[in-house]
Amino acid sequence: MNFVKNIKDISSRDCPLILAMGCFDGVHIGHQKVISVAVEQAKERGGDAWVFTFNPHPAKLLCPDKAPPLISAEPCRLRQFEALGVSGIIEIPFTRDYAQLSPEAFLTDLIEQLPNLSGIVCGQDWSFGHRASGTFQTLETFGKQHGFTATGVTHVLDKNGKISSTDIRNAVLEGNIPEAERMLGRPFSLFGTVIHGNKVGRELGFPTANIDPLNELLPGSGVYTAYTRVQNSNIYPSAVFVGKRETFGCHKHVIESYLIDFDNDLYDQIIEVSLVEKIRDVTPFPSREALMEQIQKDVELTRSLLNAEKSCVSSKRTACFQ
Repeated sequence: MNFVKNIKDISSRDCPLILAMGCFDGVHIGHQKVISVAVEQAKERGGDAWVFTFNPHPAKLLCPDKAPPLISAEPCRLRQFEALGVSGIIEIPFTRDYAQLSPEAFLTDLIEQLPNLSGIVCGQDWSFGHRASGTFQTLETFGKQHGFTATGVTHVLDKNGKISSTDIRNAVLEGNIPEAERMLGRPFSLFGTVIHGNKVGRELGFPTANIDPLNELLPGSGVYTAYTRVQNSNIYPSAVFVGKRETFGCHKHVIESYLIDFDNDLYDQIIEVSLVEKIRDVTPFPSREALMEQIQKDVELTRSLLNAEKSCVSSKRTACFQ
């Protein structure tokens, strides 16, 4: 899959080009619908579909104090784009000058650089241009005038209304991983580099991988069942701790994964932790012995719960690591 930061570098310049436009911060099932429509249109027209997005997220530049954390780490987003069948990604650097472009100037620049533009697909409420003044109607009218189609994709709805990034963030922050997974259409994963910690887990008999996360969005404090993939692509059932080690007077927020039946060095490796569900809150313990007893219970419960969903591991959950 191609990845460019300048439209001029697009390789698909001799065939019809369909752009799926949006921020796609979580590539959730609503985003997937938009991208899938673009891919289908490209197939019908004998062309290529590309994702057109921005970095940083516009909110981080325009209202940084209110900008939400991105749902998925970059490796996860790229993997999801590729799995949806696009030919490439255009990730435009979002600057203050770029933000000043009127909707018409933005689209004029686009068609001048992409004379083979055949269609743009976006969410029906997508807005663009200076002060988000461009709407789907703006896009549709411009497309009719300049020879490309505009497709506004309707929201994906469930019992709670439309699937939204806000609801997914709230679910993750609350530790409701199954709910987040349902809206994402895949497990919620943490990516990060294994770093040296205080070796508290090793001292307790449960050596953990301390993770410096790539993710901006982190789950609420708690102990979670999960699967951890290491660089050799092996996947291990894991008990994951997110929070502060209050028992040891540590007030730093940490993420630690205890890989069951694993005993190798992971330092400096990038690993992926696919969360399954939260099994308990974080609480201080009166002694190391009491904590060790609870960790043993957490590990046993993790084994039991993950063994119970082995059929899932071989299909959907393993697929999330592809």
